[in-house]
Amino acid sequence: MKKILFTLVALLSTIAVSAQQYYGRVQDPDGYTNIRRGPGVNYPIVRRYQSGDYLYYTPQSNGWSKVYSGDRNSTYMGYMATSRIRRVNPNSGSDYGYSAPASEFRSGYIVDPVDNYVNVRRGPGMDYAIVSRLNVGTFVYYKPSSSGWVKTYNRNKTYLGYVAKSRIN
Repeated sequence: MKKILFTLVALLSTIAVSAQQYYGRVQDPDGYTNIRRGPGVNYPIVRRYQSGDYLYYTPQSNGWSKVYSGDRNSTYMGYMATSRIRRVNPNSGSDYGYSAPASEFRSGYIVDPVDNYVNVRRGPGMDYAIVSRLNVGTFVYYKPSSSGWVKTYNRNKTYLGYVAKSRIN
């Protein structure tokens, strides 16, 4: 009976540990890494992340991690080789020479179901002037917000303007 109980506790502990989500930064000598539909190189590539990009991830037992962009589980993207992710502290962000807090930014790609672009506005709302456009598929950083609009930044973290949060995945 003790042996069965010990095995059950060990199994539940493994499941709990494997479900833990971390904040990390992509690190790949090629300058980018692929995100795949499943945990293996035989699965199709669904998108690509550049070295230095931040994401959330949940390590799996097979050398792959489920990866998310944005606010944890809200933007599941696919699988990435765990060896390509370096865990960082979301509160200090001092890793890799990046001095601003890592938790200050989230990242994602521009999406739009109708057009091939989204408008970047001067302020958080449709009443503000359009300052530029971003093509679908463009990678952006953004600062989380409780409103439907977020401040967006390019790969160099240069401020661009406001974009509707629903247009970033």
